Amino acid sequence: MLTALARFSTRYRRAVLAVAALATVACGLLGHGVAARLAGGGWTAPGSPSARAEALLSGRFHAGAPDVVLLARAPEQVDAPAARAAGLALVGRLCREPGVTGVDSYWTGPVTRGSCPAGRGGDSGVDDAALRSDDARTALVAVRLEGGGRAARAAVERLLPLATAPRGPLRVQATGHAVLDRALERYSERDLLRTELLAVPATLLLLLFVFGSVAAACLPLAVGAVAVAGTLAVLRVLTAVTEVSTFALNITAAVGLALAVDYSLYLVARYREGIAAGQPPEEALEGAVRTAGRTVVVSAAAVVLCLLGLLLFPLYFLRSMAFAGAAVVLLAAVAALLLVPAALACFPRAVGRGDLFARWRRPPGRARDGWRRLALRVMRRPLLVTAVTTGALLVLALPFRQVVFGFSDDRVLPREAPEVRATRALRDGFPQLRNPVEVVLPGWRPDGRGRVAELDAYARRLSALPGVLAVRTATGSYVQGQDVPLACPADAPTAQGVLPGCPALRHFASPAGTWLAVSGEADPYAPESTALAGRLRAARAPAPVLLGGPTAQFQDARDVLARRMPWTLGAMAAATFLLLLAFTRSLFLPLKALAVNLLSLTATFGAMVFIFQQGHLKWLVGDFTATGTVSIVVPVVAFCLAFGLSLDYEILLLARIGEAHARTGDTVRATAAGLQAAAPLFTASAALVLVVLLALATAEVALMKLLAVTTALSVVLDTVVIRPLLVPAVMRLAGRANWWLPSLPRQRSRTAGTTTGLPALPEAADARLLGTSRPKELP
Repeated sequence: MLTALARFSTRYRRAVLAVAALATVACGLLGHGVAARLAGGGWTAPGSPSARAEALLSGRFHAGAPDVVLLARAPEQVDAPAARAAGLALVGRLCREPGVTGVDSYWTGPVTRGSCPAGRGGDSGVDDAALRSDDARTALVAVRLEGGGRAARAAVERLLPLATAPRGPLRVQATGHAVLDRALERYSERDLLRTELLAVPATLLLLLFVFGSVAAACLPLAVGAVAVAGTLAVLRVLTAVTEVSTFALNITAAVGLALAVDYSLYLVARYREGIAAGQPPEEALEGAVRTAGRTVVVSAAAVVLCLLGLLLFPLYFLRSMAFAGAAVVLLAAVAALLLVPAALACFPRAVGRGDLFARWRRPPGRARDGWRRLALRVMRRPLLVTAVTTGALLVLALPFRQVVFGFSDDRVLPREAPEVRATRALRDGFPQLRNPVEVVLPGWRPDGRGRVAELDAYARRLSALPGVLAVRTATGSYVQGQDVPLACPADAPTAQGVLPGCPALRHFASPAGTWLAVSGEADPYAPESTALAGRLRAARAPAPVLLGGPTAQFQDARDVLARRMPWTLGAMAAATFLLLLAFTRSLFLPLKALAVNLLSLTATFGAMVFIFQQGHLKWLVGDFTATGTVSIVVPVVAFCLAFGLSLDYEILLLARIGEAHARTGDTVRATAAGLQAAAPLFTASAALVLVVLLALATAEVALMKLLAVTTALSVVLDTVVIRPLLVPAVMRLAGRANWWLPSLPRQRSRTAGTTTGLPALPEAADARLLGTSRPKELP
C-alpha cells in the first residue's frame, strides 16, 4: 500500500502539490477567525449533581455565579448621593441592554428587565450589605446574560465598554467568568501568534543544521504549514457540531506543526540515506516511503489512539482535545506521506546539495559510531544501568505524591491583566464571595410557618459548621449560628405572609424550590473546602440537597475522572499493545515499551508538581502564578500527548533494531546498530518538537505553559534517558525473550524495514561482542 502511495505521489507529483497548495489556501480561509467560535471552560461534568444545581440556579432562581461582576469604587463611600445616583443609573442602563436577563447590585438588590430602576438617582430603599466592601467604598453589580457561548461573548463585547466607562464619581472594573473567558481568548490568540513567530524560524534553522540543505530544510516546514492551515479548518468544522475549548487552538496547532515536521524528517532522512547508498532517486523514494512511511503510519496511529482515549471522559475540554488532536495528527501524517514524495520527485537532487554546515560538521560515521559505542557500554552493565536510571526516574517522581488537584481560575492569566486585577480586588475586598457554595433544595418550598422554622434552623446549623463564614437564604442571613439583621425597607411586606420581604432575599425561594448561599473561608480547591463540602452534604436537611459552586463542580469532575481513568488507561494500553504487537511481532517489546513510557511519564509528573504547584524554577520556565494546585485536566491531556510522542520515538527505534535483527539475528548487534541508525533521527526529531513546545511555553496563559513544559520534560527524559540508556539495557537483559511470540511461524523478513519474528538463533556472538565469557540471557 505504501509503495502504491509513493508511486501515485511521484506519478502525479505536480497535481498533488497544486491540490495541496489550493487546499492550504482554502483551509486558511475556512479557519480564519476560528478563535472567536471557541468556548472557555469545559471541565465541569454534565449531568452531575453540581451541574443540576447550576441549571436550577440559573434557570429557575435567576441566581448562581453571574456572568459579569462589576466592582464600582467611589472616592469616599458608595452611599454618598452622587455615588448612589451613578450606581442606580448604571444598573438601569445595564438591565435594559439586549441579552441581559437580570442585574443584582448593592443599591437595588435583584432586578430584571421588567423592574429596572428609573436611573435618576434618589433612594431605592435597598442596601444589600453583602455587596458592599467593609470600607464602604466598593459596591458590586452582578450581571446575568441570556444564553451562553457566542451569544454571551457578543453581549460581553457590547457591555464592557458601557460598564467600565467613567460614570460620575464611580470607577468600574469588570470580572466574572464571561469576562475571564473573553480575556482568555484574547491572550490565547496572542500566544498562538507568538508561538508561530518563534517556532517557525527556529525550526527552519534547526532543520538547516540537521540537513545542511536549504531545500531539505524547507520541505518539512512546508508540510508543517499545510498541517497548521488544516488544523484551523478542522477546528472550524468541529465548532459547527460541538463545543471546542479555547485551549485546543494553541495545542493542536503546535502538535500539528511538530508532528508534520517530525514525519517529514523521517521520510527525507531515509531518502537521503538511499541516495547516499547509490540508489536511483525513484528507488530511494519508494524505499523511504516503504520503510520510514511505515514508521509514520504506526506512529500516527499510536498518537491517535492515545488521544482518542480522551473521548471516554464526558468533559468537553477533553473531548474537544480528542477530536481536534486526532484529526490534526492524521492530517500531519497524510500530508507528509503525500507531499514529501511528490516534492522529492519534483526536485530529486535538491535535498542533497549545498551543506551549509559541512565545514563544522563531524563526519557522519564518527557521529553515528558514538551512539553504537554508547549502546555497547550500556549493555556491558545492563542491570546496573537499569537500576540507576529507574532509581533516578523514581526520585524525580517523588513530588507527585504531594499533588493537589483543582480547576484553573483567573490566575492562569498574567497577573497584571485588568481582569485579574479586578478578580484579585473582588477576592480581597469581599472574602465572603471567595468560595461560594450553593445548597439547593429542589422542589422544597418554605410555604408555611413550620417549614419556615425548619429552613431557619437548617440555615443556623450550616452557619455553625467549621469553615463557614456566613449563610444566606429566604429567612435571612446567619453567622456562626446566629441571625444577622438585614437593612430592609421599613414597609417591606412579608413574602407569602411568613418570609421576610427584603428584596435581597426574594430570589432564594421559588416554585422550583429553595436554595442557600454558603460562604466558605478557604479557596475553592483547597482541602479545607473539600472537607466543608462533605460536611454540608452530611448535615441534616429538610430535603435532599444538591451542591453547586466551584468546589462541588471540581469534586464531581474529579469523581468522573477517577471512575473513567482505569477504563481509559486500560483501553490505551490494550490498543497500544496490539498495535506494537503487530508492528514488532514480539510479545515482550510492546510490554517493555508500555513500562518504560509509564516510568518516564511518572517522573515527568513529579517535575510538573515541583515546578507548577510548588512554584520552583520560575527563572527557567518563565513567570506564572503558583496556586498550590494543578489543574486536574492538564495531566490527562499531557499524559496522552507525551505518551504518544514517546511511542513515536519507541517505534522509530524498534523499527531500526528490527531491521538490524532481521539481518544479523543477534540482539546485541541489532540493538547497537538500531540505536546507531535511529538516535540521530530521534534526537533531531526531539529537538524540533522541543522548539515548538518551548515556543508554546512562552505563553502568557499559565495553563498552556504548564502543558508545554510538562510535555517538553517528557521528550527530554525520553531522548536523554529512556532510548539511549534504559531501552538497550532492558533489551540486553531480556535476550531471546525480545523476539518471542507464541504460536506464530518465525521467518526472516523478505522486505527491508519489515520487523518480523526470527528463529531462535544462538546469541554467543552477543557475549563475544561485549567482551564477556558467556551470554547472559533469559531462558
